[in-house]
Amino acid sequence: MEARLDKARKKIDALDRAMARLLDRRFALAAGLAPLKKKIRDTRREARVLANIARLARPAFRRAARAAYAEIIRQSRLLQGRR
Repeated sequence: MEARLDKARKKIDALDRAMARLLDRRFALAAGLAPLKKKIRDTRREARVLANIARLARPAFRRAARAAYAEIIRQSRLLQGRR
């Protein structure tokens, strides 16, 4: 049982490393868009992103995925506001 738990945790750790690298890239791109935008917030774009994430996620995880991405979008806006 303990070995199975350790193996699963190692997989989660590997996913966390990959996600951290991807988030870093996403945040850098989002921050770089700030000078190109008239307004920081684009609610239509945000709604499209969240709908796409919900579509891509498994039904059991849609709510969690949408909530996680809503926070990613919020943090991206904060970074864009710090131009």
